[in-house]
Amino acid sequence: MNIQTILRDLENLFRTGQYAEVEPYLLTHLKDARTQADQPTQLTLLNELMGFYRSVSRFADALNCAKQAVTLMDSMGLQGSVHYATTLLNVATAYRAAGQTAHAIDLFGQVQTIYTTHHVQDAYLLGSLYNNLSLAHQEAGDHAKAIDCLSFALPLAEGRTNSTAEVAVTLTNLALSRIQLNQLDQARTELRRAMQLFESLSRPSAHYSAALAALGGIAHREGNTLEAVACFERALADTQARYGKNINYAMTLESLGVVLEHADPTRSQTLLDEADALFAALQADA
Repeated sequence: MNIQTILRDLENLFRTGQYAEVEPYLLTHLKDARTQADQPTQLTLLNELMGFYRSVSRFADALNCAKQAVTLMDSMGLQGSVHYATTLLNVATAYRAAGQTAHAIDLFGQVQTIYTTHHVQDAYLLGSLYNNLSLAHQEAGDHAKAIDCLSFALPLAEGRTNSTAEVAVTLTNLALSRIQLNQLDQARTELRRAMQLFESLSRPSAHYSAALAALGGIAHREGNTLEAVACFERALADTQARYGKNINYAMTLESLGVVLEHADPTRSQTLLDEADALFAALQADA
């Protein structure tokens, strides 16, 4: 099987917005790879499926792919290799997204140990590790640790070519933790730079909505309800267009409901009820 052709066609599905075609495309090729006993292709496709299921908040499916990927790597004798660690990074990210934060942090630690053992200097691999670890720390409520990770990841991204999206994502994540620590001026500066970078991309980034929502959070904290509503509504539209009503959509919906609590109590309650129902549905899937 030609994995490069498969990945190129997969990229085209994302680029042209054919999101409904992604899962059947990957599953068909995964079935073919299994029929042909092509283990490297199976592993690559499981990684892609894991990321896709995570993005649409199908956490049970993401974790199923994660377990299959680890079992496959073990059968291939990849334990302790950099390739093993790179897939384990995706596995850890799936567990983090599914709310199993402590286990995710443990897995990220295993990745870090393997990278250290092999003296990995690759800026992309290290940046991915620390960006994803920072999200786990954010979800554990330790925003100081998250900022430490992101402060390490940012210069790695800035030092690479063709890393505009990665720099913008790192800046967005930094701003999200700074907002929680009430460092609003720094957060705003980082978000403005992130937005400029996102908007300079030829292909819109899936993380653009996170930056919009973060700007909405700052506006809300500063009492600017109109700006906050505009940012959250744009974030909702962007998220739904890409991934449907996933966990990020539910979180943004909840934030918009909170913003409107005094300005429009009726709409606020409707939004909060919708968010609660969506959270319940997504948790049932997990």
